[in-house]
Amino acid sequence: MAVSPPPFRVPDEADEGEWELPGRNKKPKKEKVPKKKNYPEFAVSPQKLTRMVQLSDLQHLVLWLQADGAGPQWMLVRHKHEIRRVVVLMVPGLTLGMFDGSLDLNPDKSFVGVIRPGENEETEDYFPFELQKAKLPACVQDMAEMFPRAWPVKAAGDDRNNKMHSPIASFLTSPLPKKTDIVGFTPNAKKRLKVTQLLMTLGELVENEYPLHSSQLEQLRKELGQEETDEDRELLAKRTAEGWVETDLSKSNPDELANQAGSILVGKTIYSIDCEMVTTADGMELARISVIDWDGNVVYDQLVKPDKPITDYLTIYSGITAEMLAPISTTLNDVQAHLLALFNNDSILVGQSLNSDLAAMKFSHPHIIDTSVIYHHTRGPPYKASLKWLTQRFLKREIQKTSIAGHNSIEDARACLDLLKLKLDKGKSFGTSDENRESIFKRLSRPPHGPRRTAIADYGDPQKLYGNHATSTFACTTDDEVVAAVRKCSAGDPSGIPQMDFTWARLRALETARGFNQASSNGPIDIDSPLPELARDPPKEELVAAIQATVERIREVYEGLPKCTAFVVYSGTGDLRKWRQMNELYRRYKEEFKVRKWDEMGVKWTDNEDRGLRKALEAARRGVGFMVVK
Repeated sequence: MAVSPPPFRVPDEADEGEWELPGRNKKPKKEKVPKKKNYPEFAVSPQKLTRMVQLSDLQHLVLWLQADGAGPQWMLVRHKHEIRRVVVLMVPGLTLGMFDGSLDLNPDKSFVGVIRPGENEETEDYFPFELQKAKLPACVQDMAEMFPRAWPVKAAGDDRNNKMHSPIASFLTSPLPKKTDIVGFTPNAKKRLKVTQLLMTLGELVENEYPLHSSQLEQLRKELGQEETDEDRELLAKRTAEGWVETDLSKSNPDELANQAGSILVGKTIYSIDCEMVTTADGMELARISVIDWDGNVVYDQLVKPDKPITDYLTIYSGITAEMLAPISTTLNDVQAHLLALFNNDSILVGQSLNSDLAAMKFSHPHIIDTSVIYHHTRGPPYKASLKWLTQRFLKREIQKTSIAGHNSIEDARACLDLLKLKLDKGKSFGTSDENRESIFKRLSRPPHGPRRTAIADYGDPQKLYGNHATSTFACTTDDEVVAAVRKCSAGDPSGIPQMDFTWARLRALETARGFNQASSNGPIDIDSPLPELARDPPKEELVAAIQATVERIREVYEGLPKCTAFVVYSGTGDLRKWRQMNELYRRYKEEFKVRKWDEMGVKWTDNEDRGLRKALEAARRGVGFMVVK
């Protein structure tokens, strides 16, 4: 028997005429809304909803409430001028299945689930549906006490090219305004840079897993207000035992070299590095290193004989063969000795994801420029674009062409150097997500609507990525710290934190518990390794506990909000796991196709797999959102 969808409340501002649900000829009467004197409220008008709400729609809603965005057509806002502040909480791991019954969360299996509009022939599945507490699993029932309905929200992406954009970047950056006559507005200037302006910060080195120089370990402890720890001493002792070396920072460039260097180089010496590795019993070991200088001259190019027997030459990636290494006697120690004589405190090393190269070299150096960091992936950080793509996109040339010869480390090092030079010439925003977009925090700080007081609370260093224009930033390590920061921003804090007009924060415990944050591998694929398995939820009791804890934190944020605060919660994406598995299978297929016959391949890619990949992307882009004015 068909079940009618939950009713929608239509406010007084709705069209005067009666409206009808799709697929129904009979016109129902307009539902009366109890009037609340001048109190703001979000309401739904189904006749204006013709597609799924996009993540960009949520951003536009915030900008409309706080600055100069266009008014939403998919939602009606009563008494907008009474909304005083906005809090947005991103909660990856929340999915529609928790609320519509498709994800079983009740131990006794008594939960039938809310009937979503899409399950009724008379409505579309992109309509929001009412949250009825009695029909929800116990672990999410508190959501019904805060929010009237759940909204399907589609993440940004490209179905044709199987891409999904970062839900963080999609929300926290917005296109630059087309009008340049806004008071106080100046477009992003393309200002020539000095090379030191692109050096990785200590936080970036840590986040990108670079081996820190001993001087940086000391600096890190000072910034954290700590003394040297046993872990630091053990790390340095372990490195020494394993044969690691580090640059002698007491040495620097001679005065005549510093004086000859141009203003761009400010007395520094630039070396672009690329390494090739092979697999041994101890893992990946160095087999070739190429170093070129600022003028593109090859200053060092050497094949290296690993200490342990080689188990895989990785020729299709490294270009290394047994014949090439047979006559070589150069060891890693020889390479290290050469580099120690070459590098000093005025040396800057440039490369693409150079952390893996330094690990193979067993070498630590403090001054690094990483082309995978200064140029952004199209989906935004933390994703990273490949050197091949960056070279094709910005230098208009091809490298790493598909061939049994593999990569050329000199060619790759020169590409990194040329990308650096282009970046210095074009400016800091060139090749980043900021080039044609700007931070939402910057937009909210601009007259005539600004300056708004804004804040961001997130894991890691939020100021480095999207929060550099926020009034306040909070670097957190747990969800509880995020909640505490949001409550301070919402109500103000005696410590000197004022009430913020706009706050964005992210909870990550549920994302981790469900394995949603396990990024796909971008490295070489071993075609003899087991096929990638689908990541799954933890046992039901653990999953329910993780969901319950996250909902309680959302509730804690809600209860700390002042009256007339717009509260938006969004997941960012749907379930990413199947899509990531299919992507890995497709990468595996492409690598096997290069070297194996069809009947010998472990992965065969047909129309069925292609449809499965597209279906998985569709599910991955289908997130959920909740909106209310407290």
